[in-house]
Amino acid sequence: MPKSCCVVSCTSNVFKNPGLKFIPLPCQIKQAERRMLWLQAIKREAPDGGLWDPKTPHTYVCGKHFITGSHVKEPLHPDFVRTVFPHRTVSDPNQKLNRYKHARKREQMSPLLKRKVAKMTAVSPDLPTILDEDHCPVDNDDADDVPDEMRESRNCLSSYSLEENDGKCRQMTGLSWTMFLSLFTFLNQFVKRRGYISLPPRDQLFITLIKLCQNPSFFFLSHVLKMPQTTVRQIFIRWLDLMYGKISILVHWPDRECFLMIPPEMKAQFPRLTAIIDCFEIRTEYPSNLKARAKSYSNYKKWTTVKYLIACSPSGSITFLSNGWGGRASDVHIVRQSGFLSSVYHSPGDQILADRGFTLQDDFALLGVELVTPSFTKGRKQLPGREVEMSRRKSNIRIHIERVIGVLKGRFHILDGPLPRCLV
Repeated sequence: MPKSCCVVSCTSNVFKNPGLKFIPLPCQIKQAERRMLWLQAIKREAPDGGLWDPKTPHTYVCGKHFITGSHVKEPLHPDFVRTVFPHRTVSDPNQKLNRYKHARKREQMSPLLKRKVAKMTAVSPDLPTILDEDHCPVDNDDADDVPDEMRESRNCLSSYSLEENDGKCRQMTGLSWTMFLSLFTFLNQFVKRRGYISLPPRDQLFITLIKLCQNPSFFFLSHVLKMPQTTVRQIFIRWLDLMYGKISILVHWPDRECFLMIPPEMKAQFPRLTAIIDCFEIRTEYPSNLKARAKSYSNYKKWTTVKYLIACSPSGSITFLSNGWGGRASDVHIVRQSGFLSSVYHSPGDQILADRGFTLQDDFALLGVELVTPSFTKGRKQLPGREVEMSRRKSNIRIHIERVIGVLKGRFHILDGPLPRCLV
């Protein structure tokens, strides 16, 4: 088969362009990182929507896509990766090459300048010194500490640097060291190895949990890990999907026997209480699509958000979490569309506690369930004293769901937002 260019919309081949160079893709084993950069620059999609990665070694890129007409093995050179794109017009195609030449010239001149400066600043041994050494203190402790800190910074995002350190692991990932190892042992059996990712699977889970817990930007993680942002983003999304598929069953509706163990202060007021519900929102980056921006704009947050319905049991465990909705959706709409109004979760006689915005008494009544909300004035200037006291008691119990949401946001700072568009 004749050599042909694999770049989208490029029709070059060895017959049409006999004098044109055709450069093969970097080796997947020996040059995995460089190969990944090439594939990202080519921007071809695989049939499954992922990044195109051909298995055949006979895949080429023609010289039209390199400034100099061929590739260069020096990483700083612009032709280390394909530079000329068919979908983008560059005003000066040699601009990157000129910058590279200027940088190389500065590097070559740097030793000469250092020697000149050394000669100019040299002190003659015959001249007496003006200051005694006592007047020139040097903080040797700080000087000795710098190399150690630099060495530690290289491995600061490795799970192997936190072995058996329960406190640091909990602070960085939200999990204890034992729980982190148990989670990795369980998930590792479902992980599909990717040849272009050099990061060990345990460290991939580690940085995923760091992103969830501390919410550093993908730019920061890629800089520290010395990996492309797209690779870090792919690692995060892949492990997030894996965790959702394998451990989302931990959020489940409890058995009826569990509702019998209601705290005494709740049981005295709401003896049949099974859940407390509320909605919470996570800020997102503004969508580029105007319709998506309108659907996700929240009048409450004055920002674009994703909105979720959450329910907790009287003991405080999360028992239900809906899919995400645009911030424009009302609480009533989300409850009706989330599947929460189902006999799978409720039995006749149950009580559900909610805020006054959940005007769904009739919907729950069809299931024989009582929806308990604080009282409305409904045109009255003031509530009777008995209703005020009852509303206060309801609010004191309902605040438990707000505490649950607060614990979630306090442990996983990614919920503080704004979420990148690629995660929404």
